[in-house]
Amino acid sequence: MLSSIYLLLPVLGLASWLDWKERRIPNALLFPSLLLAFLLNYLTLGSSGLLHSLSGVLVGFALLIIPYLLGGMGAGDVKLLMVIGSFGGASFVLYSFLAGAIIGGVITLIIYIYNLTHKTRITSFPYGIPLSLGALAYLLLEYWRL
Repeated sequence: MLSSIYLLLPVLGLASWLDWKERRIPNALLFPSLLLAFLLNYLTLGSSGLLHSLSGVLVGFALLIIPYLLGGMGAGDVKLLMVIGSFGGASFVLYSFLAGAIIGGVITLIIYIYNLTHKTRITSFPYGIPLSLGALAYLLLEYWRL
């Protein structure tokens, strides 16, 4: 599984960059990445690899579907978290999400303080970035023991 997670890193980088520049994460990146994760996990773990990917996709979907339905984030963010889950499985996506939520909260606090001090109104930011950073943070902490 860890070898397939390494292939997640360029996906996270590209998704973050596109979300920053275009405020969207295109399906042309997400769907092939999802299929790649299923394939790699199947090739390395067999049918249990497919279940591993599927459980990650379902947990990723469950974590963000309500915020999406309430208008708090875009569909690309939901699909990105599903892709993260397809590479790493259910526990990986859960911990990545929690780390991303902390990072997103810090970004929100920084934006709030910036708005207060500069009398501006930044009202949103691309959430694919904290989701990607959350996955990276979890990789660094759990797998690379940094």
